[in-house]
Amino acid sequence: MKGLPPSTARAVLSADDIARLLPHRHPFFLLDRVTALEPGTSAEAIKNVTASDGVLAGHFPGRMLYPGVLLVECVAQLAAVIYGSAAAQSATGELVADVADRVGYLAEIRQAKFLKPVLPGDQVVFRAQSGPRLGGLISVTGQASVGSEPVMTARLAVTELDRS
Repeated sequence: MKGLPPSTARAVLSADDIARLLPHRHPFFLLDRVTALEPGTSAEAIKNVTASDGVLAGHFPGRMLYPGVLLVECVAQLAAVIYGSAAAQSATGELVADVADRVGYLAEIRQAKFLKPVLPGDQVVFRAQSGPRLGGLISVTGQASVGSEPVMTARLAVTELDRS
């Protein structure tokens, strides 16, 4: 990802690492791996969409499509990884720590555009960039792509809980 310092550009977080940063659990734990991370600023992650994903059983019968609202949720979870890793780094000097209690909420979907459907077998790459803070809200821009094709863009606001 452009703009990441060499020390963090190659930072990879496994699903177990992500689970330490997020309170989400199955079936709402959506990210498979973080592939690049600049704590407090930006990150990139992947999600593998499979036909066995339970949400596809009813969305839609006859043509399985990964729900757009879950693509937006993936960006929100990646935003939580961005600020959770910054909190972990501040508290422990490490990118990962048990900071899931700091994850707030998706507060606003300012804009979301769904450009192409996401289907079973797709590997979706998510990118999120933290923007300005206004009070307890953090502005986030995100996008999702499959291969070189963009499938979704979004502008969100998320909250961060301060447990200091």
